[in-house]
Amino acid sequence: MKRAVILPAVAIILLAVYAGPYLLLLLLAIPIGYFFINRLEKAAPKRVTYANIEEVEAKYGQPDDVVVLNATRANELQALMLFYKSQDKVIVCGEEMKLSDLEGVMMKNMATPYTIDEYAVVIATKDPQRPTIHLRVGYDGGLAGELTAQIDRHIGPKH
Repeated sequence: MKRAVILPAVAIILLAVYAGPYLLLLLLAIPIGYFFINRLEKAAPKRVTYANIEEVEAKYGQPDDVVVLNATRANELQALMLFYKSQDKVIVCGEEMKLSDLEGVMMKNMATPYTIDEYAVVIATKDPQRPTIHLRVGYDGGLAGELTAQIDRHIGPKH
């Protein structure tokens, strides 16, 4: 047998002899838990991401609306939100999401006592793996408020 198998087997036997059978049951639960965690990760839906705007437009066509989060990077997908209302899709910084999964949006001042006030737009989602999305939008509070209002118009009331 290989040393990688013999050493753990001897350790388990010694633990069972000296610590009792309850520790042995605990040691059996660890691989079972590891197996189920790996299975859940494989069953989780894969996130669709895009590298550039051309890939998105090739798949969905022209967007219904575009929100520019950073004007200096307006031609990069990482600084845009593309809304496709008819397909119930939104591309947030290159990541595809359902528009119906977005619940709310708010502006947040990210300043600390040691830094100047950079603003962020925070979007709440129904996705349990990503409940919030933080989008840094710069140092202009007025612009952050306008972006928040523009995104909120797309999310709209959930009645």
